Amino acid sequence: MKILALGSNLPYKNHSPENIINLAYEFLLKKKIKILKKSHIYLSEAYPNKNDPKFCNSVISIETDLKPIDLLDKILEVEKEFGRVREIKNSPRTLDIDIICYNDLIINEEEITIPHPSLHKRAFVLLPLRDIDENWRHPVHLKTILQFIKEFNTNELNKVKKII
Repeated sequence: MKILALGSNLPYKNHSPENIINLAYEFLLKKKIKILKKSHIYLSEAYPNKNDPKFCNSVISIETDLKPIDLLDKILEVEKEFGRVREIKNSPRTLDIDIICYNDLIINEEEITIPHPSLHKRAFVLLPLRDIDENWRHPVHLKTILQFIKEFNTNELNKVKKII
């Protein structure tokens, strides 16, 4: 399974973060990235600066013939089409798309790391991912989504709210 996580906490051209996520799905299709399943959209605190605007988050499973590095190039193009500017790490952004996994590949290179190195630490990724496949197993940690979720404090999980 190939999985992408999408997040947005800034509007762009009169589009709300929630709307940006839905529009990003369409833009991905134009880049030869077929969406197989979509999670619900969730609202969560910004990470790591909780004073930044809240994020809308989603996870999708995809089908593509693109190699991982080419997939990364395409999602960076989509981010740019929504005005994404990379200046300060973890700053507010119009659109962020991460490759969560690419089948069971493990890649640790300067320009790309798969699976995403922090996915198991982020409830705002795990809860939407549970919508897609709660039995998905992390290729490095060998735990399922449900096992990771059980490790979270209930207060942390409650900060991630399903909105759609």
